[in-house]
Amino acid sequence: MTYAEASVPENLDKSIDELKAYYIKDDFETHNAHPVFLRILKDLKVNLEESEQNLLMSIIMDTYTRIFTRMQNESLDVATKDRLAHVQEHLKKLQENYFPGKSAELKTYAETLWAIKENDPIIQRKALFELKRVYREATQMRNLKNKDRRRRQAKSIRKQKS
Repeated sequence: MTYAEASVPENLDKSIDELKAYYIKDDFETHNAHPVFLRILKDLKVNLEESEQNLLMSIIMDTYTRIFTRMQNESLDVATKDRLAHVQEHLKKLQENYFPGKSAELKTYAETLWAIKENDPIIQRKALFELKRVYREATQMRNLKNKDRRRRQAKSIRKQKS
């Protein structure tokens, strides 16, 4: 898919431009070379496998939804609220159509893990109690991944020889 094919629909593009005109004046903070999502997107394409990319993109879409919901709730301007709702509809459709599957479930697991209170002594003891089993599981997953990689490499070499 080319960049042009993956472009933003015209009506969405217009809503985004109108929201930018409303929210972004000549704001130095917006242009300070510290992007919120773009650095992650760059790393996403280079360092992650497709399933990981889909999960991360789903989390990014959810983050946008939370941001725009907050903006919508805080806005007093009806037209701005409507534009934010319109953008959210497009984000929701995009997420449903292009990032389906287990992303929502995986995100729930990730949020559960991020919510763990590291300073809680009970959590610390439970973590220590479970560590050997978790470590074994991680080692088995790594070994399976390496085995699959070796199998794909051997298959590739056989195809090249024939």
